Amino acid sequence: MNEAVIQPEHPSPLQQAGVAQRDITAGQIRIREITGLKLLRLRFFPAFSSADMPSADLPSETGQCGGTDPLFLCLGPNEWLAVTASKEPPWLTQLLQPAAGARQAVAYDLTDGLVVLRLTGAATPWLLSKLSCLDFLAGAAQQQHCARTRLGDIAVTIHHHRPAGDDRVFDLIADRSIAAYLWSLLQASAPHANELAQLSGAPK
Repeated sequence: MNEAVIQPEHPSPLQQAGVAQRDITAGQIRIREITGLKLLRLRFFPAFSSADMPSADLPSETGQCGGTDPLFLCLGPNEWLAVTASKEPPWLTQLLQPAAGARQAVAYDLTDGLVVLRLTGAATPWLLSKLSCLDFLAGAAQQQHCARTRLGDIAVTIHHHRPAGDDRVFDLIADRSIAAYLWSLLQASAPHANELAQLSGAPK
């Protein structure tokens, strides 16, 4: 997802949780909070087939991503998370228009309920693999994709992309009520992840 260019009108999730430093670097890992984004959950009833999706940017397979702003993450059958830097997305009406008549469309604004943390650096796949059951070392070599998993006891959606060439970027989206706990978990786990990366070699 692209860096947001608008400023949040209210304190960010980490600020509300009392976290003063929201951009840290620990060895080969940088962790920072991304603010100013709008996040919407989209569903259609009945569901579209892969042959008649209402937008070319709307991916049909779980784990696929499409578009830039808005960015669409396919979280499961007939379920997407749309991420945009626009306060009032002009594309939303056009996207939902095909649902008129035989279909119904539902758009949930989840912006106030989520936190977005961005992880970069060569040791980041080691950090995420350490906390999750997914193989982020292999996934780091793949194209843009997303997945829902757990980091420790925390349910997260992870979006992997490379907006600046070879730079690996992992955006973590989670419930804002556990923002401070997720932040502290990542901080506490970073030193060991850096050690693992140095011993085994950072992924290319």
